[in-house]
Amino acid sequence: MASNTAYNKFGNDRKQQSSRKRPKNQTPRTSMLNLHRLGPFKYDLREILNASPMDKTVIPTIVANIIAKASRVSVRETKEYIRSLEADGVIDKIAADDTCILLDRYSKWR
Repeated sequence: MASNTAYNKFGNDRKQQSSRKRPKNQTPRTSMLNLHRLGPFKYDLREILNASPMDKTVIPTIVANIIAKASRVSVRETKEYIRSLEADGVIDKIAADDTCILLDRYSKWR
């Protein structure tokens, strides 16, 4: 009895057993930063923040926080963070608006 099909102990084909589809637990998709374009995003973000009238010593911290939130949490949460910085007076309105537009341009659904 030379057969090329493999059987398990119940006599069923392994192919039938492995072809069953397992239900995926789907999480809702959110807009996040596209990490393949991180270099150009970081450059554009620094250009926006350097052109704004703000303290130049906090720019690296703000850039790091924006990238971390946008890549790990969501773009929506990052925009809320930027608006809170604007309300605190760290960033002016023009820089905050430009940063939010930049986030939309460099985001993708994950």
